Amino acid sequence: MKIIKVFNNNIVATQSDHGQEMILTGSGLGFQKKIGDNVDESRIEKIYEVLDDSRDRFYRLLGDTPMELINATEKIRNRAKEELGIQMTVNALVGMIDHITYAVERKKKGMEIPNLMLHEIKSLYGEEYKVGMEGLNFIEDATGVRLSEHEAGYITMHMVNASLGENKESISKIFLFTNGIVEIIEESFDFDFSEDEISLARLNAHLKFLAKRILLNQPSTEDHVEEFYEMFLKKDRRFKTVEKKIKAFIRRSFHHELTIQEMVYLMVHMNKAITK
Repeated sequence: MKIIKVFNNNIVATQSDHGQEMILTGSGLGFQKKIGDNVDESRIEKIYEVLDDSRDRFYRLLGDTPMELINATEKIRNRAKEELGIQMTVNALVGMIDHITYAVERKKKGMEIPNLMLHEIKSLYGEEYKVGMEGLNFIEDATGVRLSEHEAGYITMHMVNASLGENKESISKIFLFTNGIVEIIEESFDFDFSEDEISLARLNAHLKFLAKRILLNQPSTEDHVEEFYEMFLKKDRRFKTVEKKIKAFIRRSFHHELTIQEMVYLMVHMNKAITK
């Protein structure tokens, strides 16, 4: 195998015999290597097949993410497979790496985004949540940073999104849900997600999770989130407009009345995207 890109001393890209691009990780794989050199196959520890839709995101992450953090995320992925039978694609893995990287950065700055669906996650996806909590240990071992149970909830969401197999009808409904809300946000805030694919990927991960819960008619718990709700409305009057449009869209298309908790949940991630 020939090297087609060197990311750092431990990560390189190559191609399979069938032309499929692959990312290889292993100690010293890229040390003093250049494009066209042969891969030292004895050093290969992990192989990732990269699809076109995840290539650019994966490349950006590999260039910025410490290898220790990538390995920690891979451990979570392996544990999910071993204990729960969840098969996470490279695209799903990229999304989890991306989320954990930013979570660690925020924690170092003393910041944290509350997971407003944590109670529901614990109740509905207890086994996945246990793996998420175990993942916090992997992350702490790799970075020295201890994330909170809120982040274990977000990690659980990534696993759930990867595990729930959908039929074509469900996929179509989830696409309608996510695409419809993204369009409302773009129109209301005069924001173009095509210029920020990372923010769009993050938002879609959360929209997909919420869509599945709504489509499966899973019960909602009412947390005390009125303060967050009022905070967003005071921060930007456009949140009131986007709330009316999103509620009307979900009521019309999915026959679901969005709760305050669900709306605040969306506002958190809308605010994260438009603020950036």
